[in-house]
Amino acid sequence: MQRSVRLLLFAVLAGSSSVAGQEAKPVLSVTCAADRPSYTQHDSLILTLTMENRGASEFYVYRTLEWGWSGIRFRLTDAAGGIVPEPNHSIPPPPLPISDKSQLVGLAPGYFFGTHIPFALSRYNLKPGVYYLQIAYQSLYPHEAGFGLPIVTFADGAFLSNKVKFDVRPGSPPSPL
Repeated sequence: MQRSVRLLLFAVLAGSSSVAGQEAKPVLSVTCAADRPSYTQHDSLILTLTMENRGASEFYVYRTLEWGWSGIRFRLTDAAGGIVPEPNHSIPPPPLPISDKSQLVGLAPGYFFGTHIPFALSRYNLKPGVYYLQIAYQSLYPHEAGFGLPIVTFADGAFLSNKVKFDVRPGSPPSPL
């Protein structure tokens, strides 16, 4: 009897220590909002992008939030769900190497970090109608680049935002000054 109790206690302790040794994946919520619900084909949306730690442990993200090289991508779709292609897809430059910890932002549980990002509709041949924009954040950095801190890494995958619905209405291009 005592032996079986000892074995059971050993199994529980071994299991809990192996779980404790594993790092928890970050629970990151990405939220996006547009500055208005309606635009002309020549306007720019000003997007408010926030990333919130919804987990139980602190983690770090790269401070710079910009299109492309810092891990921010998007998908633009029409009302039927068809993807609107980028007319002039440009390859973003590679990310700058993280050279010190000041380039990381710590997010304690419940804290958020964000920015405003412009999105130029004039780059697309949009017809009047309803469109949706969804943002994805995926860190481009490996675990080793985090100075021993718990950072969001490429291996954590992409974190998707909500879909932002907006209308495009007819409008004339701005007159040159």
